[in-house]
Amino acid sequence: MNNALNALEHVSLGVMTQVLLHTQALPLRVWRSAGQINQALGTAPRHAWIVRRWLAALTRAGALGEDAERLAWQGIPPTAAVENLPGLYAELGFPASMAPLHRQVIACLPDLLRDQLALAPLLLQSGDPVTVLGAYQRNHFTAAINQALAARAGEVSAHGDVLRVLELGGGAACTTRAVLAALQAREKDYRFTDISPLFTGAAQREFRLEPGLRVGLLDLDRDFAEQGIEARSQDLVVAGNALHNARDLPRSLGQIRACLRDGASLLFSESIADNPAMLTFMHLLLSPPADAPLRDADEVFIPPDAWRQALQAQGFQLFEVWPAATDPLAAAGQRLFHAVGVSR
Repeated sequence: MNNALNALEHVSLGVMTQVLLHTQALPLRVWRSAGQINQALGTAPRHAWIVRRWLAALTRAGALGEDAERLAWQGIPPTAAVENLPGLYAELGFPASMAPLHRQVIACLPDLLRDQLALAPLLLQSGDPVTVLGAYQRNHFTAAINQALAARAGEVSAHGDVLRVLELGGGAACTTRAVLAALQAREKDYRFTDISPLFTGAAQREFRLEPGLRVGLLDLDRDFAEQGIEARSQDLVVAGNALHNARDLPRSLGQIRACLRDGASLLFSESIADNPAMLTFMHLLLSPPADAPLRDADEVFIPPDAWRQALQAQGFQLFEVWPAATDPLAAAGQRLFHAVGVSR
């Protein structure tokens, strides 16, 4: 699988190169700053961070050289063998829809970056929106993370007779299904939440017969108590690839800690570094709306040590990070975090 992952990264670097060359945003033998490259490409301000992450990825790969904050191509630029995407995605366990979706986005990247075209409507033309938007989470690496998270969820103790679980950012319910299977024999009050009615509606339909499961809207950036989540009411909070969406992460972590009883668990999965393939695909959905403030930082994802500090500051002890950096599963850049609420 790791060979396929490396090959997918190389294709994605080639896609970035193709856009920068074909639009003349960064021609051969020309030195330009990131700002000049975005200006030449005509990038919408809200997407400028994406192009800067492209430049960082290409620099790390040795395709670009840097001199006084200006960049130029080194050697022969990477090529984009997009015809290999179906085989690579299949080897990594993604659904068959993933490769044609990615190819569709690649063909439109300049227009997407210029905001002449929007990604969400483009994707939704391809079928059921929940299936389409959840496709990138269905792969061997994420499945392993979800199974590990579910196994740890099954070991969490309830404060009373009923295990009280809150899931944040449930999305297409990939994490939900794994956790519910692990808790099948437990009496539970499981609250599936997401900010989007699209996902809560789909969850309501799928899990309508699931004992002890409730579905509702919840915004990570609003006060949890105002949204019906009582203080110290939960035994477990679960979040699958969702917490990076918080606009004010310390505040959101504080809200999560407040709803957990002392000694209760927070189990969440997150990417810890850029994924070059997603930088030419789904990461465009992470750009702020056109009428919202621009991102404070280009980096979306947080390394484990920074998570440890952020959690500790809000009353958590980080108990485990899985898999270890030496594990082959770690190559995908995804981690499971298990934190416990401590008394203060």
